[in-house]
Amino acid sequence: MTTPASRPKLKTRFKPARLKLSSDQPTRPLARLSLHDQLVAKVREMIIDGELAAGAALPERMLCETFGVSRTPLREAFKILAAEGLIELRPHRTPVVTPIDAREIAEIFDVMVALDAAAGHAAATRATADDIASLDAMHAELVALHRAAERGAYFRLNQQIHAEISKLAGNAVLLNMWSTLHASVFRARAVANYDASRWDESLGEHEAFMALLRARDARGFAQALSAHTRKTGDSVLQMLAQAKQQPGG
Repeated sequence: MTTPASRPKLKTRFKPARLKLSSDQPTRPLARLSLHDQLVAKVREMIIDGELAAGAALPERMLCETFGVSRTPLREAFKILAAEGLIELRPHRTPVVTPIDAREIAEIFDVMVALDAAAGHAAATRATADDIASLDAMHAELVALHRAAERGAYFRLNQQIHAEISKLAGNAVLLNMWSTLHASVFRARAVANYDASRWDESLGEHEAFMALLRARDARGFAQALSAHTRKTGDSVLQMLAQAKQQPGG
C-alpha cells in the first residue's frame, strides 16, 4: 500500500513562455494529496486566478511535461474540471479553458437571483441554531481570508457558503437547479473578485445577510442574499465587457 510519505508529488516545473503564464506569481507549494487531487487543485487555481485565460488551449503533452505526470491522472483531472464547467473536453481536439459567453452568463444570473431568494427564505426558516453556528464559523473564516488577501481560498469558501445555504433550503429540486447553474457560472463568477473594491463590497454584503440570518429575519435574509447575487452578476458582466474592449479581447 502506498503511504503518504512514499506517494509521488506533483512537479510544478512551469514554463511561462510555453504556457503563457505570468512569471511574477509566488511559489505555492502543494499539499500531500494524490496526483489527481493535486492536478485538479492546481489547474483550477490557475484558471480562477487568470493564469490560464478563457479559451486557452490545454495541450496534454505540454501539461504532462510541465507537471511531470503521465496522461492518466491529467485526464482524470480534466474530467473533474469539465464537470465544474472550468474546461471543455472536445472529441479528438485539445481541451480548452471554457470560454465565457456574456449573454448566457447574464441569463443564468437572472435565474440564480430568483433561486437565491427562494433558497434564502427557506433556509432561514428551516435552519437550526447549529446550522447558523456552522455558517457563522464559515463566515468568520471568510473574513480572515479577505484580511489575508487569500483570493483563491476566499473564492472557494465563498462558493461553499452559498452552496450550504442552498442545501439548508431542504428542497432537492431547487438544490439541483442551483448546482447546475452554479457550475455554469463558476469560472465567470471568479472574475468579480479581481476588482478590489468589489471584493470589499461583496464581503460587506456577506456581513449584512449573515446578520439577518442570525436575527431569523427570513424575508430580509432572502432579499439580501438575492441582491448580493444580482450585484455579483452585474460586476461579472461589467468586467467581461471591459475585457472585451481591451486589445485582443
